[in-house]
Amino acid sequence: MSLQSWQRRFAAQLDRAESPEDPGMQVYHHNVRAQFRKALAMSFPVVAELLGAAPFNVLAERFRQRNPSRSGDLHPSGSAFPAFLAAENKESAIETLGIDLSELATLEWAWQCALIAADRPTIDASSLARFPPAQWPSLRLQLQPSFAVLRWRTPVASYWQAHRDHASSATLGPEQAWITGTPRGPILQRCNTATAQWLEALIAGASLATALDATEMAAEIDITTTLQSLFSHGAVVSVDLRAGDHA
Repeated sequence: MSLQSWQRRFAAQLDRAESPEDPGMQVYHHNVRAQFRKALAMSFPVVAELLGAAPFNVLAERFRQRNPSRSGDLHPSGSAFPAFLAAENKESAIETLGIDLSELATLEWAWQCALIAADRPTIDASSLARFPPAQWPSLRLQLQPSFAVLRWRTPVASYWQAHRDHASSATLGPEQAWITGTPRGPILQRCNTATAQWLEALIAGASLATALDATEMAAEIDITTTLQSLFSHGAVVSVDLRAGDHA
């Protein structure tokens, strides 16, 4: 048997659902699953705690069988977990909390990605002083590469934060938030729907004013406070004039 054939056979025995008959292979078979479950639980700690160890392990193994890791780094395997939970329709497991488990997983995955994302040096609000106030509507913000806007049907951000703070959460209804990795670590800030739309337009490259024009209920955006938050939390990496705009 060639080395390549042996490697394929070895990998196939590791991936199979049933435990191999060979005692030596059983050890590898068990370790692969244990390490996968551990890595998944580290990426989705709140989901794992809500489900409990035994149910989470069963779910993790079903997920592993459908999404086996092909890398020595198990972290990327978690990218498909939120969609897997949505397909599994596991929301009923935490129905009394009023949150969607797959949406909670989406938040936790976004946090993990922001945690390991490459961060760029940040600038502060004083950078705006380089431009005359008349040009400010045409300014374009470049945000951290990991910056993202998240939207949920349920209040997962409030629940997740309360869980981290060992507190209770009475928030109801849909929530939006923005998240970014920074040199000081990930930042998650809740926002209203209009602000989420405005930020999405900024991510797409729109100027401050153009993004505002594309936003429904723009009057509900507190632009000053939002900009202060973006700068103070290290989300902004550069400011320039949008191409085609002039003083």
